[in-house]
Amino acid sequence: MPVEFNKQLFKLDSKAIRVTINLGFDGEDLKLDGYDIGKTVGDMWGDSDYEYSITVESENLNKLYKLNKVEIGNKKKLISTLSKFLSINEAYTVFHDYLKDNNIIFKAFAY
Repeated sequence: MPVEFNKQLFKLDSKAIRVTINLGFDGEDLKLDGYDIGKTVGDMWGDSDYEYSITVESENLNKLYKLNKVEIGNKKKLISTLSKFLSINEAYTVFHDYLKDNNIIFKAFAY
């Protein structure tokens, strides 16, 4: 299923590293996806690329809508609201901590 209302949160393209972080809906689930590639990644992680994501499944989204004072189901507005504080290179960590601090169930993946 295609990602809806996808928003690029952060992009960095330099000689040593390329970073792309997006936020969007995959069906009814909210997903933050990140991908880092380049020499810097290899130096840090021992591999030239690094992928990571956070998924908030549909049954856990109502709390996130309410927390951000967004009408339940307004996907575009939720992404816009979240992007105000997630449009940074640390988006994965910030979103992870934000969800955890607010007791919102999510799945995290890093490879």
